Amino acid sequence: MEELPQQIGRYRIDRLLGAGSMGNVYLAHDADLDRPVAVKTLRDLALDPETREVFLSRFQNEARAAARLQHPNIVQIFDVGDDPDVGPYLVFEYVPGHTLKQALKKRGVLSRDELLDLAQQVADALTTAHMAGVIHRDLKPENLLITNNGQVKLADFGIARIPNAELTKEGQFLGTPCYAAPETLRSGEYSEQSDLFSFGAVIYEAACGERAFPGSEALAVAHKVMSTDPVPPSEANRGAAIPSALDAAILRALRKRPSDRYASARTFASALRQAYEGRRPPRSRRRSTSLPFAMTSTIGLLLALWFAVENCNSRDSNGGAGTKAAALADAGADSGAAMDAATAAETDAGPDALSPHEREEAAKDELANARAALANGDLAGATSALERASSFDPNNPDIGELQEQVRALQADGG
Repeated sequence: MEELPQQIGRYRIDRLLGAGSMGNVYLAHDADLDRPVAVKTLRDLALDPETREVFLSRFQNEARAAARLQHPNIVQIFDVGDDPDVGPYLVFEYVPGHTLKQALKKRGVLSRDELLDLAQQVADALTTAHMAGVIHRDLKPENLLITNNGQVKLADFGIARIPNAELTKEGQFLGTPCYAAPETLRSGEYSEQSDLFSFGAVIYEAACGERAFPGSEALAVAHKVMSTDPVPPSEANRGAAIPSALDAAILRALRKRPSDRYASARTFASALRQAYEGRRPPRSRRRSTSLPFAMTSTIGLLLALWFAVENCNSRDSNGGAGTKAAALADAGADSGAAMDAATAAETDAGPDALSPHEREEAAKDELANARAALANGDLAGATSALERASSFDPNNPDIGELQEQVRALQADGG
């Protein structure tokens, strides 16, 4: 057992609150301000001097960024430092209560109201962080603190990302693989969408009491996260009485591709509420691939024939004026070209000429364009793409969330 340090920085250590793979958390006393605080230390990472310096710099910068987040659902960071005896440490407000992990272990799954309350509070915390450009990177039940009056506080911003971190031979991971997004395990890509995946994994566990990606070996768990889809929560725990709409809402947050997840944490929380109300959440942005190629080709040929017949009728009444689709069909164009012509004709006619499914898919494409424009800092392009998306499917909830992000960035730039 590790010896309890008497002092870390200027903080007098009272007792150990908890220990994990990243380090220890102590209850301490800040004599300067006469208040209790929590001090988290990081274990010896066995980094070479250069990497350690990079890590400490990043650790301090991210801790300072997180310290600027002022929200009732975010644990406030007070200080960051590097003690000669214990190494890097972080000081944050002491929150009496318990973690979500402890609650689930002691009481089991959350009720409907408890789950929705948890989701909304976490969503509010993440939205505040994301609007400030801060990514949590290690959202999990252990980092969700619940006070005695039911308030949820998100802790440990900026701790999980470490230079050159990877799965070790012992199967240990600097982070938590069962809650990590596939792209973070595969290539270290962190974003709002990776936080959203972790949020989905937490809600999955809170709803059914089982992890979305179970296992005791980090390497095996990481492989599941990157290559397999989780079973629906209702199948993981058949006694939890989880509605199918809730299954769908949670599983969308756990999509492998970031672009297939929700636009924001609040959109996810809203989808959970709608699911309990009996409404299925909006479908993900993935295009359907269930239609066999042969059937697609057949549809293309039928469309080409239809345009050809219409063109013949038009020639009888208009002196032989032809359409592009008819000319392609007369020339023996393949089904792909015919499909292009049909699509062009429909697009030229405007959104009202498209079927509901086609309008929905067109809106999703424009939303993807908007996200790409935002990633490149092109606010004008994002605005235009969102306007086009709204013309196709004004009821898509992702549009409003992205418009809010655009307005916030415009305000910051102004």
